[in-house]
Amino acid sequence: MFVYNEFMRKLLSSILAFALIFFAFSATSVSAAKIITNDKGTATVAKGEVINDDLFIGAASAEVDGVVNGDVYIGAQNVKVSGIVNGSLHVGAQSFTLDGDVSGNVYVGSQNVTVTGANIKGSLLTGTQTLTIDKTSVVGGSIIAGVAVATIDTQVKRNVIVGSGMLTIGDNARIGKDLTYATGSDKADISSKAKVTGQIFKYEAKTPEPQISPKQTKAFFTTAKIVSETVSYLGMLVIGLIFIKLFGARFAGAVGRITKSFWRSLGVGFLIIIAAIPALIILLVTVIGLPLAGLAILILSLYIFLGKLVVGGAVGNWIAERFHWKINTFWPFALGLLIIYLLKLIPIAGGLIGFVVLLLGIGALALQSFSKSE
Repeated sequence: MFVYNEFMRKLLSSILAFALIFFAFSATSVSAAKIITNDKGTATVAKGEVINDDLFIGAASAEVDGVVNGDVYIGAQNVKVSGIVNGSLHVGAQSFTLDGDVSGNVYVGSQNVTVTGANIKGSLLTGTQTLTIDKTSVVGGSIIAGVAVATIDTQVKRNVIVGSGMLTIGDNARIGKDLTYATGSDKADISSKAKVTGQIFKYEAKTPEPQISPKQTKAFFTTAKIVSETVSYLGMLVIGLIFIKLFGARFAGAVGRITKSFWRSLGVGFLIIIAAIPALIILLVTVIGLPLAGLAILILSLYIFLGKLVVGGAVGNWIAERFHWKINTFWPFALGLLIIYLLKLIPIAGGLIGFVVLLLGIGALALQSFSKSE
């Protein structure tokens, strides 16, 4: 339950961050994607409608019945995809139903996930409370899931890897390679009619002893921290991908500030942090300054959140240049962000590294925002 709650908290933070990014930079022209928003109703891609671009949806509910020739990103309470997605599908929702076709991978963070009559050519990766995949669906890649209750009764052409409180593999399940699962004792029901081409690996969760030693307690909190940081990293990857796709020039500019003006970015970030505290106090104690204080806190929070992305991009670009890698912008960013997260796990030094990353990111974003070249 801890992992699931932490996952959903990070997911909601990611959706909030996307909204902040959208409104903060709404003045810039975005021609590289189709964006649909409806905070009170349902955002719809109607049957017969074709979108030849990446699609971003932020709404109370979302329904995709048409064709999207690109990647799809959806943040909504209830999501249903019945159409065709010729790309990967990314969903953050309370309830998600898929009964359409997806040519890429499906990434879902949701309370309930239902896959029925769907054709997923890639893999399904999900963190959810309940997962149900019926016999009329097909998954061309693998299923990787962290879930409380999972029912899988479908054809999976590669592996199934599940961490679950309760797992059911139905009569019609056909798994092309290995089945690997971790669950409580006697809480897995694998039908004798199900077929697993590879091997079955079972890891049972043992009931903990009533008394827990200090060493075990330390190990628990260390594991919890690693899990939390892993989920945070994955969430930041999604936000980074959105940021790069929507505001690639702004992202590249801020990254360039760090690589070309490291000490200047660090110094500006330090000055902003130092100046922000007394400035906010002055605004808060004056009635007329309250709206400005709220706006300043919002902008500063946005800079703190996005700063890590910018520094991750700078670290990744530095490595890519040293090894002469000619790859997409996203992959150096993903590597750089991973290095930052790993360094932050180092005792004592990790805190100092995190503070330097904070200052660098804020400074670079501030310099880029006030640049006349943009």
